[in-house]
Amino acid sequence: MILLLSYTYIVDVKVVGAKFFKPSFIKRVFGYRRPFLGFGRYARYSPSVIRHRAIQLENIYRDSGFFDVRVEVEDSSVGRNKVIIVRVEEGPRYVIRRIVAPKEFLRHLNLKLPRPYSASFVAEVELALIRWYQDRGYPFVEVSRELYAEDTMVDVVFNVREGPRVVIRDIRFKSADSLPLSTRRKIFYREVVVKPGECFSISRIQESLSRLYRTLLFTSVRWKLEDMRKAREGECGDSSAVLVFYVREGAPRILDITAGLQSETERPVLLNFETSFQHLNLFNNLQRIQLSAATLFDLMTQRVENFSSSVVYQEPYFLDFYLRANFKLSGDYDANRETAQLGMYGEIVKPYILNRVEVSAGPSIQMRIPTGDSADGRYTVVKLFQRAYFDTRDNIFDPSWGSVINVYVEETGFGKLGDYDFLKGIVEVSVYQRFFLTAWKWAARVKLGKAGGILRSDTLPFYDRFTLGGEGQVRGYDRFSIGESLEECYNSICKVGNDLVIFNYEIRRRIWREIGGVVFFDFGYLSGDYGYSAGLGLRYFTPIGPIRVDWGLRLKDRSPTDRGKIYVGIGHMF
Repeated sequence: MILLLSYTYIVDVKVVGAKFFKPSFIKRVFGYRRPFLGFGRYARYSPSVIRHRAIQLENIYRDSGFFDVRVEVEDSSVGRNKVIIVRVEEGPRYVIRRIVAPKEFLRHLNLKLPRPYSASFVAEVELALIRWYQDRGYPFVEVSRELYAEDTMVDVVFNVREGPRVVIRDIRFKSADSLPLSTRRKIFYREVVVKPGECFSISRIQESLSRLYRTLLFTSVRWKLEDMRKAREGECGDSSAVLVFYVREGAPRILDITAGLQSETERPVLLNFETSFQHLNLFNNLQRIQLSAATLFDLMTQRVENFSSSVVYQEPYFLDFYLRANFKLSGDYDANRETAQLGMYGEIVKPYILNRVEVSAGPSIQMRIPTGDSADGRYTVVKLFQRAYFDTRDNIFDPSWGSVINVYVEETGFGKLGDYDFLKGIVEVSVYQRFFLTAWKWAARVKLGKAGGILRSDTLPFYDRFTLGGEGQVRGYDRFSIGESLEECYNSICKVGNDLVIFNYEIRRRIWREIGGVVFFDFGYLSGDYGYSAGLGLRYFTPIGPIRVDWGLRLKDRSPTDRGKIYVGIGHMF
């Protein structure tokens, strides 16, 4: 490792007396970083920066309730470089004894006091108080706070200036670009939950913004209160205003083309190509139609592994309720399963329950036709499926916080319909979080699946059993390479199962500007067989999501010639 002689560097930071924060955290506050495997360099030494970092550490302690903290910094020389010694006298941690605010708000918040002081907690209470007033008609409320300390106890007093209480006199929609709006007014009024005559509510306005964005017709939506007047007698406020939504309309037609690559032992280059065309506002009443096609193509043998196509029509207000109805016709060809499938689906969706949850249910009928020597022959499957989806991610493309829960259950046949009766369920949970005060993030996914025959059927059709391995599951393995071995292979599929477990874990970080890196571990289990792998990945972040390149290496029963497998795609794997 080479240190430039023209600078003085911090080669170590020693922490004395700290109990609440770990020494590793305090070292990061002082900018200490150790080069790893010869990459990177030590931080430069600057007395003014060190003094600033000491003040910053004291403020961090005070934000956590250590009001009497003292931080002293010394340095010693090691050649041309410096070792920083940080001495911390934490003192007692203060406790919040009482919060002074409107009693109704405190009952609504249901706080448990006393509790250790935290600046972030007090800020959260202040924001909750502002929102509480804004949901009760006070859009211009102002809140300030004062702290009164006695011994090691703190009283937090919130002072409130309510401002006028506002009733919504009228609701209008305007173009942000001063252009005529092409979207029907009926669509606006259906999606906006605020009604004239109601008192101002920030929650209902934000729900309206979310619903307008989710139509995908607008690239930006903002709101403003205009034409303030004195309210009429009997209205809920003392002032009235017009609520104006300013929108910028986007193109109603979308062409989406994506492609990816993956490698396998016997198929070194597999191309995944998908394209779709959507019209988002058919008949100018928010009906949608989508045409899509996808194929997996072996570039070396010029062979189509599978091909699928579909037509989806969506009715946004089914039976004039806030329900989505989806109708789908599909055709699929799977060379590995030696089966072609024609399907027809119907689905009723209740979106945005509590602004986070979406539930749906519907029937489907699928006719499957063998294209090879399939033992299942030609048959029909009739299903009833239910789905629940819960999403709290802060960013759908590159989340730093939140979770996704997806539950899917299907019942088939009911003893009378189609040729098979079976149950199948899948539960998938993904969690995203940032490591404390760092640029590092972690993401984890657990996926569980269970299937089994009932009533007339002892087993499932081969087409509906789980397979495991490869892209989207356990990187570093070939597709279909983990699971219960069949007595006879279906083309290239020799392993399937009815009990599925998948675990994926990734550590993610932005390295430089739009470039990111990933370290991952994958594990999969399928009906008595399992595999696990590890690998590295690169990400290039774009407005439509990261472009992903992953290299995965199987760790169980790996042959000496196995050098891992490459995967290229758009978006994180989960």
